[in-house]
Amino acid sequence: MEQNTLQITGILEKQYPPRVSPAGVAHQDFLLQHRSRQREAGSAREARLVLTVHCAGELVQQLQALQLGDRVVVTGFLALASYRDTEKVVLHAQTLDRQD
Repeated sequence: MEQNTLQITGILEKQYPPRVSPAGVAHQDFLLQHRSRQREAGSAREARLVLTVHCAGELVQQLQALQLGDRVVVTGFLALASYRDTEKVVLHAQTLDRQD
């Protein structure tokens, strides 16, 4: 079976407005700003990115309890942002925790 699990830490940069699906499930996206130093080919490299994270269900309540600038750790899986946009990837959160 293929693996698709990502855990990443970063700063909560922006929250988009929450919405409710036709099935009654809450959804909300946010931007996570990540910055770290990684090793690549024996050298140190700065890794910087801004990633869209999608929350659904009870994770929306957890997200709404956070403040902009909070450091968080997110675990989830990567998927296309939509079936029409095959170049944008979104992290679908399965866990979301404030990092102290």
